[in-house]
Amino acid sequence: MLIGLLKKEKALKNDKEKKDELKKKTVQDWFPVKDVGNDMILLKDGRYVCVLRVWPLNIGLKSENEKKRIIQSMYEALNGLKDTMQIFSIGRPVDLDSYIGFLQSKSKEEVNMTKRKLLQEYLKYVASIVTSGEAIERRFFIMLSNKEKEELKVKIHELASNLEKSGLKSDVTSDQEIIDMLFSFTHPSQAAFEKAPSFSGPYLPPVFESHFKEKE
Repeated sequence: MLIGLLKKEKALKNDKEKKDELKKKTVQDWFPVKDVGNDMILLKDGRYVCVLRVWPLNIGLKSENEKKRIIQSMYEALNGLKDTMQIFSIGRPVDLDSYIGFLQSKSKEEVNMTKRKLLQEYLKYVASIVTSGEAIERRFFIMLSNKEKEELKVKIHELASNLEKSGLKSDVTSDQEIIDMLFSFTHPSQAAFEKAPSFSGPYLPPVFESHFKEKE
């Protein structure tokens, strides 16, 4: 029985040590990103990642034949990929403060009482959207990863070209756009109210740029 108690005490001690060790880990320790540069991400496992931002397309107004063509073109573009791929979307609140300010100015300047009343009603509507948290911009991304940097660059541009054939506009994200995207994951509460720091921000030190320069 004494041996059993000693084992239990040892197990509890080990669990406590593990929990203490986990508490010491920072976001950087957990985050798989090692570097950002040359419009791509370098992961800690040595793989490179390119990110394609895909702009939304409303196919609800398209004919049935057009819908089928778009869906088939997308299927062919994505089905031909052999590399690891991730598709995801990020919802971010839209800052409408400047727009509300513009409406307020127009309302004060308007001399026609009917138009002023319409502007004030619309202003209330916009303000209600902001306070309800419904003013959301949804961004869509496709991520491709590969161990070969140059090969990945070719494939991400090929994918963008193939998606364009289906009517979908897409852009290969820049370094700053990648930082903005990562900021949404690492600082979700802050991302709702402020922009990500510039590329040389403190959470991704500029010294990391050397990883890309050495491999070029």
